[in-house]
Amino acid sequence: MRPGIVVETLTLILAIAVPSTASLAQQRELSKPSNPQIKSPGVAGTTPKLVDAVSELKKIDRELDAAFEKGDVSFFQRLLAEDMINVMSEGTISKKTDFLQDVKPPKAGTTLTITEQEVQVFVLGDTGIVTSNKTARWQRSNGSSSDAYRETNTYVRKDEQWFLLASDISHAPPPYTAKDVNLNLTVDETRMAGNRNASVVLVEFADYECPYCRDFASNTMKQIERDYIDSGRIGFIFHDFPIESSHPHAFSAALAALCAGEQGRLWEMNHKLLAESNALERDVLFRDAETVKLDMTKFAGCFADVKTAARLHQGMREASQLGIDGTPMFVLGIRKPGSNTIKGLRMIEGGYPYDVFKATLDMLIATQN
Repeated sequence: MRPGIVVETLTLILAIAVPSTASLAQQRELSKPSNPQIKSPGVAGTTPKLVDAVSELKKIDRELDAAFEKGDVSFFQRLLAEDMINVMSEGTISKKTDFLQDVKPPKAGTTLTITEQEVQVFVLGDTGIVTSNKTARWQRSNGSSSDAYRETNTYVRKDEQWFLLASDISHAPPPYTAKDVNLNLTVDETRMAGNRNASVVLVEFADYECPYCRDFASNTMKQIERDYIDSGRIGFIFHDFPIESSHPHAFSAALAALCAGEQGRLWEMNHKLLAESNALERDVLFRDAETVKLDMTKFAGCFADVKTAARLHQGMREASQLGIDGTPMFVLGIRKPGSNTIKGLRMIEGGYPYDVFKATLDMLIATQN
Protein backbone atom coordinates (compact mmCIF):
# COMPACT_ATOMS: atom_id res chain seq x y z
CA MET A 1 0.00 0.00 0.00
CA ARG A 2 1.42 3.36 -1.02
CA PRO A 3 1.41 6.20 1.54
CA GLY A 4 -1.58 8.49 1.11
CA ILE A 5 -3.49 6.11 -1.16
CA VAL A 6 -6.28 3.87 0.01
CA VAL A 7 -5.91 0.54 -1.76
CA GLU A 8 -8.42 -2.26 -1.94
CA THR A 9 -6.39 -5.46 -2.30
CA LEU A 10 -7.64 -8.32 -4.43
CA THR A 11 -8.21 -11.63 -2.70
CA LEU A 12 -5.54 -14.28 -2.88
CA ILE A 13 -7.05 -17.60 -3.93
CA LEU A 14 -5.51 -20.99 -3.31
CA ALA A 15 -7.57 -23.86 -4.75
CA ILE A 16 -7.02 -27.52 -3.99
CA ALA A 17 -8.20 -29.49 -7.01
CA VAL A 18 -7.56 -32.84 -8.68
CA PRO A 19 -3.77 -33.38 -8.91
CA SER A 20 -2.22 -32.59 -12.24
CA THR A 21 -0.55 -35.30 -14.30
CA ALA A 22 2.45 -33.04 -14.91
CA SER A 23 5.10 -32.00 -12.40
CA LEU A 24 5.89 -28.27 -12.11
CA ALA A 25 9.55 -29.27 -12.00
CA GLN A 26 9.23 -30.49 -15.61
CA GLN A 27 8.60 -27.09 -17.13
CA ARG A 28 9.12 -26.97 -20.87
CA GLU A 29 8.46 -24.61 -23.76
CA LEU A 30 4.91 -23.83 -24.79
CA SER A 31 3.15 -26.96 -25.93
CA LYS A 32 -0.26 -27.76 -27.35
CA PRO A 33 -2.84 -29.74 -25.34
CA SER A 34 -3.03 -33.46 -25.89
CA ASN A 35 -6.79 -33.17 -26.44
CA PRO A 36 -7.95 -30.07 -28.33
CA GLN A 37 -11.49 -30.26 -26.93
CA ILE A 38 -11.10 -27.72 -24.08
CA LYS A 39 -14.01 -26.27 -22.16
CA SER A 40 -13.79 -22.74 -20.84
CA PRO A 41 -15.67 -22.36 -17.57
CA GLY A 42 -16.04 -18.66 -18.25
CA VAL A 43 -18.04 -19.09 -21.45
CA ALA A 44 -21.47 -20.53 -20.69
CA GLY A 45 -23.73 -22.05 -23.29
CA THR A 46 -21.15 -22.19 -26.07
CA THR A 47 -19.74 -25.13 -27.95
CA PRO A 48 -16.04 -25.72 -27.21
CA LYS A 49 -13.78 -24.94 -30.15
CA LEU A 50 -10.49 -26.36 -31.25
CA VAL A 51 -8.18 -23.84 -29.62
CA ASP A 52 -4.61 -23.58 -28.56
CA ALA A 53 -4.09 -24.04 -24.81
CA VAL A 54 -2.13 -20.82 -24.54
CA SER A 55 -4.86 -18.73 -26.12
CA GLU A 56 -7.50 -20.48 -24.06
CA LEU A 57 -5.70 -19.83 -20.78
CA LYS A 58 -5.20 -16.18 -21.67
CA LYS A 59 -8.91 -15.97 -22.41
CA ILE A 60 -9.86 -17.60 -19.10
CA ASP A 61 -7.50 -15.34 -17.20
CA ARG A 62 -9.07 -12.24 -18.76
CA GLU A 63 -12.51 -13.59 -17.89
CA LEU A 64 -11.35 -14.05 -14.29
CA ASP A 65 -10.55 -10.33 -14.13
CA ALA A 66 -13.90 -9.48 -15.70
CA ALA A 67 -15.63 -11.61 -13.06
CA PHE A 68 -13.80 -9.72 -10.31
CA GLU A 69 -14.86 -6.44 -11.88
CA LYS A 70 -18.54 -7.43 -11.94
CA GLY A 71 -18.63 -9.60 -8.82
CA ASP A 72 -19.77 -12.59 -10.91
CA VAL A 73 -20.21 -15.41 -8.38
CA SER A 74 -21.36 -17.94 -11.00
CA PHE A 75 -18.03 -17.69 -12.82
CA PHE A 76 -16.09 -18.63 -9.72
CA GLN A 77 -18.54 -21.45 -8.92
CA ARG A 78 -17.54 -23.01 -12.24
CA LEU A 79 -13.86 -22.12 -12.10
CA LEU A 80 -12.90 -23.13 -8.56
CA ALA A 81 -12.57 -26.68 -7.27
CA GLU A 82 -14.95 -27.86 -4.54
CA ASP A 83 -12.12 -28.35 -2.04
CA MET A 84 -10.51 -24.97 -2.64
CA ILE A 85 -9.28 -22.82 0.22
CA ASN A 86 -9.06 -19.06 0.19
CA VAL A 87 -6.00 -17.35 1.71
CA MET A 88 -6.67 -13.66 2.33
CA SER A 89 -3.92 -11.06 1.96
CA GLU A 90 -3.71 -10.68 5.74
CA GLY A 91 -3.21 -14.44 6.14
CA THR A 92 -6.69 -15.63 7.16
CA ILE A 93 -7.94 -18.85 5.50
CA SER A 94 -11.47 -19.76 4.42
CA LYS A 95 -13.11 -22.34 2.15
CA LYS A 96 -14.80 -21.98 -1.22
CA THR A 97 -18.26 -21.21 0.18
CA ASP A 98 -16.86 -18.44 2.36
CA PHE A 99 -14.96 -16.96 -0.58
CA LEU A 100 -18.01 -16.99 -2.85
CA GLN A 101 -19.96 -15.05 -0.23
CA ASP A 102 -17.36 -12.28 -0.50
CA VAL A 103 -17.62 -12.01 -4.29
CA LYS A 104 -19.99 -9.09 -4.75
CA PRO A 105 -20.58 -6.39 -7.35
CA PRO A 106 -18.86 -3.06 -6.62
CA LYS A 107 -20.77 -0.66 -4.41
CA ALA A 108 -23.03 1.89 -6.09
CA GLY A 109 -20.96 4.70 -7.54
CA THR A 110 -17.80 2.55 -7.70
CA THR A 111 -16.29 1.07 -10.86
CA LEU A 112 -13.48 -1.51 -10.80
CA THR A 113 -11.24 -1.93 -13.85
CA ILE A 114 -8.40 -4.45 -14.09
CA THR A 115 -5.78 -4.16 -16.85
CA GLU A 116 -2.93 -6.54 -17.62
CA GLN A 117 0.49 -6.26 -19.23
CA GLU A 118 3.40 -8.57 -20.06
CA VAL A 119 1.26 -11.71 -20.05
CA GLN A 120 3.20 -14.96 -20.22
CA VAL A 121 1.74 -18.48 -20.44
CA PHE A 122 3.47 -21.79 -19.79
CA VAL A 123 1.78 -25.15 -20.46
CA LEU A 124 3.01 -28.34 -18.82
CA GLY A 125 0.75 -31.17 -19.90
CA ASP A 126 -2.45 -30.65 -17.94
CA THR A 127 -1.06 -27.72 -15.96
CA GLY A 128 -1.06 -24.13 -17.20
CA ILE A 129 0.59 -21.11 -15.60
CA VAL A 130 -0.40 -17.54 -16.50
CA THR A 131 1.70 -14.71 -15.10
CA SER A 132 1.24 -10.98 -15.72
CA ASN A 133 1.54 -7.49 -14.31
CA LYS A 134 -1.89 -6.13 -13.42
CA THR A 135 -3.37 -2.87 -12.19
CA ALA A 136 -6.72 -2.63 -10.43
CA ARG A 137 -8.35 0.82 -10.44
CA TRP A 138 -11.33 1.85 -8.34
CA GLN A 139 -13.15 4.92 -9.61
CA ARG A 140 -15.54 6.64 -7.20
CA SER A 141 -17.49 9.86 -7.18
CA ASN A 142 -15.12 11.31 -4.58
CA GLY A 143 -11.85 10.10 -6.13
CA SER A 144 -9.96 7.02 -7.22
CA SER A 145 -7.35 4.53 -6.03
CA SER A 146 -5.26 1.84 -7.66
CA ASP A 147 -3.15 -1.20 -6.88
CA ALA A 148 -0.35 -2.52 -9.12
CA TYR A 149 0.68 -6.12 -8.56
CA ARG A 150 2.21 -9.23 -10.12
CA GLU A 151 -0.23 -12.12 -10.49
CA THR A 152 0.60 -15.76 -11.17
CA ASN A 153 -2.37 -18.09 -11.76
CA THR A 154 -1.95 -21.86 -11.95
CA TYR A 155 -4.62 -23.93 -13.71
CA VAL A 156 -5.16 -27.71 -14.00
CA ARG A 157 -7.21 -29.56 -16.58
CA LYS A 158 -9.58 -32.38 -15.67
CA ASP A 159 -12.18 -33.91 -17.96
CA GLU A 160 -11.25 -31.38 -20.65
CA GLN A 161 -12.01 -28.41 -18.40
CA TRP A 162 -9.60 -25.92 -16.82
CA PHE A 163 -9.83 -25.22 -13.06
CA LEU A 164 -7.97 -22.57 -11.10
CA LEU A 165 -5.56 -24.30 -8.74
CA ALA A 166 -3.75 -21.33 -7.23
CA SER A 167 -3.42 -17.59 -7.60
CA ASP A 168 -0.50 -15.70 -6.16
CA ILE A 169 -0.41 -11.90 -5.94
CA SER A 170 2.78 -10.04 -5.04
CA HIS A 171 3.69 -6.37 -4.84
CA ALA A 172 6.96 -4.70 -5.70
CA PRO A 173 8.68 -3.07 -2.73
CA PRO A 174 7.99 0.65 -2.39
CA PRO A 175 10.61 3.05 -3.77
CA TYR A 176 13.48 3.55 -1.35
CA THR A 177 13.70 6.85 0.50
CA ALA A 178 16.44 8.10 2.80
CA LYS A 179 15.90 7.48 6.50
CA ASP A 180 15.46 10.40 8.89
CA VAL A 181 18.28 10.63 11.43
CA ASN A 182 19.60 13.13 13.96
CA LEU A 183 23.37 12.72 14.13
CA ASN A 184 26.40 14.86 14.89
CA LEU A 185 29.49 14.07 12.84
CA THR A 186 32.93 15.54 13.42
CA VAL A 187 34.75 16.18 10.15
CA ASP A 188 38.13 17.35 8.91
CA GLU A 189 37.57 20.11 6.36
CA THR A 190 40.94 19.40 4.76
CA ARG A 191 39.60 16.01 3.67
CA MET A 192 36.51 17.47 2.00
CA ALA A 193 36.01 17.44 -1.76
CA GLY A 194 33.76 19.86 -3.58
CA ASN A 195 32.77 23.12 -1.95
CA ARG A 196 34.21 23.40 1.57
CA ASN A 197 31.83 26.27 2.26
CA ALA A 198 28.73 24.39 1.12
CA SER A 199 25.87 24.09 3.58
CA VAL A 200 25.03 20.56 2.45
CA VAL A 201 27.54 17.74 2.92
CA LEU A 202 27.45 14.11 1.80
CA VAL A 203 29.49 11.65 3.87
CA GLU A 204 30.18 8.18 2.48
CA PHE A 205 31.25 5.33 4.78
CA ALA A 206 33.03 2.83 2.60
CA ASP A 207 35.57 0.03 2.30
CA TYR A 208 38.05 -0.11 -0.60
CA GLU A 209 37.57 -3.87 -1.01
CA CYS A 210 33.77 -3.75 -0.81
CA PRO A 211 32.39 -4.73 -4.26
CA TYR A 212 29.29 -2.59 -3.74
CA CYS A 213 31.42 0.43 -2.89
CA ARG A 214 33.52 -0.09 -6.00
CA ASP A 215 30.46 -0.48 -8.19
CA PHE A 216 28.92 2.65 -6.67
CA ALA A 217 32.13 4.59 -7.30
CA SER A 218 32.20 3.62 -10.98
CA ASN A 219 28.54 4.40 -11.64
CA THR A 220 26.30 6.47 -9.35
CA MET A 221 29.18 8.42 -7.80
CA LYS A 222 30.26 9.65 -11.22
CA GLN A 223 26.86 11.33 -11.63
CA ILE A 224 26.94 12.80 -8.12
CA GLU A 225 30.43 14.20 -8.76
CA ARG A 226 29.32 15.76 -12.02
CA ASP A 227 26.08 17.32 -10.77
CA TYR A 228 26.87 18.19 -7.15
CA ILE A 229 30.52 17.92 -6.12
CA ASP A 230 32.46 19.26 -9.09
CA SER A 231 29.86 22.01 -9.55
CA GLY A 232 30.38 23.15 -5.94
CA ARG A 233 26.81 22.53 -4.80
CA ILE A 234 27.86 20.25 -1.90
CA GLY A 235 30.85 19.12 0.08
CA PHE A 236 31.84 15.43 0.08
CA ILE A 237 33.73 13.36 2.63
CA PHE A 238 34.89 9.75 2.23
CA HIS A 239 35.00 8.13 5.68
CA ASP A 240 37.04 4.93 5.85
CA PHE A 241 35.16 2.00 7.36
CA PRO A 242 37.14 -1.14 6.43
CA ILE A 243 35.38 -4.39 7.28
CA GLU A 244 38.38 -6.44 8.30
CA SER A 245 36.43 -9.63 8.99
CA SER A 246 35.65 -10.12 5.30
CA HIS A 247 38.11 -7.87 3.47
CA PRO A 248 41.70 -8.68 4.52
CA HIS A 249 43.33 -5.82 2.62
CA ALA A 250 40.76 -3.09 3.29
CA PHE A 251 42.47 -1.72 6.42
CA SER A 252 45.82 -1.42 4.67
CA ALA A 253 44.15 0.30 1.72
CA ALA A 254 42.53 2.79 4.08
CA LEU A 255 45.94 3.44 5.67
CA ALA A 256 47.37 4.14 2.20
CA ALA A 257 44.61 6.64 1.50
CA LEU A 258 45.14 8.40 4.83
CA CYS A 259 48.84 8.69 4.13
CA ALA A 260 48.19 10.01 0.65
CA GLY A 261 45.96 12.62 2.25
CA GLU A 262 48.86 13.74 4.41
CA GLN A 263 50.60 14.74 1.18
CA GLY A 264 47.52 16.37 -0.37
CA ARG A 265 46.82 13.44 -2.71
CA LEU A 266 43.81 11.90 -0.96
CA TRP A 267 41.40 11.97 -3.88
CA GLU A 268 43.95 10.79 -6.43
CA MET A 269 44.66 7.77 -4.23
CA ASN A 270 40.99 7.28 -3.39
CA HIS A 271 40.04 7.04 -7.06
CA LYS A 272 43.01 4.82 -7.81
CA LEU A 273 42.17 2.32 -5.05
CA LEU A 274 38.48 2.11 -5.93
CA ALA A 275 39.36 1.40 -9.56
CA GLU A 276 42.25 -0.98 -8.80
CA SER A 277 41.71 -4.32 -10.53
CA ASN A 278 44.35 -6.16 -8.50
CA ALA A 279 44.17 -7.36 -4.91
CA LEU A 280 45.03 -4.48 -2.59
CA GLU A 281 48.18 -6.06 -1.19
CA ARG A 282 51.09 -4.02 0.14
CA ASP A 283 53.10 -3.98 -3.08
CA VAL A 284 50.06 -2.82 -5.05
CA LEU A 285 49.40 -0.03 -2.54
CA PHE A 286 53.00 1.18 -2.77
CA ARG A 287 52.92 1.01 -6.56
CA ASP A 288 49.74 3.10 -6.58
CA ALA A 289 51.42 5.57 -4.21
CA GLU A 290 54.22 6.00 -6.74
CA THR A 291 51.68 6.40 -9.54
CA VAL A 292 50.03 9.36 -7.79
CA LYS A 293 53.52 10.86 -7.24
CA LEU A 294 53.83 10.62 -3.45
CA ASP A 295 57.07 11.10 -1.56
CA MET A 296 57.67 7.39 -0.97
CA THR A 297 59.87 7.85 2.11
CA LYS A 298 57.18 9.88 3.84
CA PHE A 299 54.50 7.48 2.62
CA ALA A 300 56.31 4.43 3.97
CA GLY A 301 56.85 6.11 7.33
CA CYS A 302 53.22 7.11 7.62
CA PHE A 303 52.02 3.67 6.51
CA ALA A 304 54.07 1.93 9.22
CA ASP A 305 53.31 4.45 11.98
CA VAL A 306 51.06 3.00 14.71
CA LYS A 307 49.55 6.46 15.13
CA THR A 308 48.08 6.22 11.61
CA ALA A 309 46.44 2.89 12.45
CA ALA A 310 45.16 4.29 15.76
CA ARG A 311 43.66 7.25 13.94
CA LEU A 312 41.89 4.93 11.51
CA HIS A 313 40.56 2.73 14.32
CA GLN A 314 39.24 5.80 16.11
CA GLY A 315 37.32 6.86 13.00
CA MET A 316 35.86 3.36 12.71
CA ARG A 317 34.67 3.45 16.32
CA GLU A 318 33.03 6.82 15.78
CA ALA A 319 31.25 5.49 12.70
CA SER A 320 29.95 2.48 14.62
CA GLN A 321 28.59 4.79 17.31
CA LEU A 322 26.62 6.60 14.60
CA GLY A 323 24.95 3.32 13.60
CA ILE A 324 27.17 2.50 10.62
CA ASP A 325 27.29 -1.28 10.32
CA GLY A 326 28.03 -1.92 6.65
CA THR A 327 29.26 -0.39 3.42
CA PRO A 328 28.47 1.66 1.54
CA MET A 329 26.34 3.84 3.82
CA PHE A 330 25.76 7.56 3.54
CA VAL A 331 24.86 10.40 5.87
CA LEU A 332 23.59 13.64 4.37
CA GLY A 333 23.48 16.75 6.48
CA ILE A 334 24.04 20.45 6.87
CA ARG A 335 27.01 22.40 8.18
CA LYS A 336 27.95 25.99 8.87
CA PRO A 337 31.02 27.12 6.89
CA GLY A 338 34.16 26.64 8.94
CA SER A 339 32.51 24.31 11.44
CA ASN A 340 33.95 20.86 12.05
CA THR A 341 30.50 19.44 12.84
CA ILE A 342 27.87 18.18 10.41
CA LYS A 343 24.26 17.79 11.48
CA GLY A 344 23.24 14.51 9.86
CA LEU A 345 19.59 14.58 8.81
CA ARG A 346 19.25 11.72 6.30
CA MET A 347 20.85 8.29 5.96
CA ILE A 348 20.98 6.12 2.82
CA GLU A 349 21.79 2.51 3.65
CA GLY A 350 23.34 1.13 0.50
CA GLY A 351 24.50 2.00 -2.99
CA TYR A 352 21.09 3.01 -4.32
CA PRO A 353 20.54 4.52 -7.78
CA TYR A 354 21.29 8.14 -8.55
CA ASP A 355 17.65 9.23 -8.26
CA VAL A 356 17.60 8.40 -4.54
CA PHE A 357 20.60 10.66 -3.90
CA LYS A 358 19.32 13.39 -6.21
CA ALA A 359 15.97 13.58 -4.43
CA THR A 360 17.60 13.73 -1.01
CA LEU A 361 20.31 16.23 -1.97
CA ASP A 362 17.87 18.52 -3.79
CA MET A 363 15.59 18.55 -0.76
CA LEU A 364 18.42 19.50 1.60
CA ILE A 365 19.79 22.14 -0.77
CA ALA A 366 16.32 23.67 -1.13
CA THR A 367 16.00 24.01 2.66
CA GLN A 368 19.27 25.96 2.76
CA ASN A 369 18.28 28.32 -0.03
